[in-house]
Amino acid sequence: MDNELYFELGLGTRMRRLIEMLTNGMEKVYADQGIEFRTGHFYALYAIVERGPLTINEIAGLAGFSHSAVSQTIKRLISLDIFETQPTDDGRQKRVHLTENGKRVVEKLHPTWAAVEAVVKDAIHEGGVDFLAAITGVENAFRRQSVYDRLQEKLMAPKAQGRFEIVPYHVRWRDDFKDLNLWWLKKYFRVEPIDERVLADPEGDILDHGGEIYFAVVDGMAVGTVAMKNMGDGVFELTKLGVNPEVQQGGMGRALCQTIIDRFQARGGKLLFLETNTILTPAIKLYEKLNFVERPFPTESPYERANYYMVWEPDS
Repeated sequence: MDNELYFELGLGTRMRRLIEMLTNGMEKVYADQGIEFRTGHFYALYAIVERGPLTINEIAGLAGFSHSAVSQTIKRLISLDIFETQPTDDGRQKRVHLTENGKRVVEKLHPTWAAVEAVVKDAIHEGGVDFLAAITGVENAFRRQSVYDRLQEKLMAPKAQGRFEIVPYHVRWRDDFKDLNLWWLKKYFRVEPIDERVLADPEGDILDHGGEIYFAVVDGMAVGTVAMKNMGDGVFELTKLGVNPEVQQGGMGRALCQTIIDRFQARGGKLLFLETNTILTPAIKLYEKLNFVERPFPTESPYERANYYMVWEPDS
């Protein structure tokens, strides 16, 4: 396109332009064939066709869309007699199925979908780039660290007096280890006996048992901390993550957690886990970006506040 205006900054505009090209062509074909179907509904129908009956949460996970957006699409396809829902075995959710009419619609759509796939492949070949690989790469980058977090990191960097560095435990920061954790514990929960023991003697409770403690330091001041407890037999716990809320440094919590992951791998660990609480939504989102996934508690937690157990899984 001559005189192109939109490049990296206008990536969203470029993607929307491409979507409109695809949408306009496909919907004209649907209309020509007398099929009442919108391209915006494709992701939901295709998920059911390829994977079988799914819950709304499962469809949202596959498409990467919000639950509310997927729910609206499902309602529309139900109104068109393409989808129906049935309760799951435990009755807690509804699973989306194709209706008999939906199956007939899919049969009509298959030839068009095959043609669309061929046309897109031809266009990608003409473009001379591995377009899908490029999209996947960008998506994966934003899954690892969201657009918002990346922007915050860029915008906050000029406000900081100096970039933070991650350093191992030193006795000079013992009180900071305690204070940084007490801040969030008192804000959201209560300080439990196990917290008091660990925070009063991090050397004896963590370091002497083969654990590690790290600090994020700015201009000689500890403004963030995290620990890795050695539970034995190659099992480690990421714990005691705390960051000074007054320090505007994007990416500090992520860097602290990544340090623990790196140390866990360097030591040949078998399992890295953490325990948290569902009210700490930003923390859980951070953990998910770092490849922590929810799992059932294997044993009862020593923390009363813990109601969410996560395990780190490396990239496959």
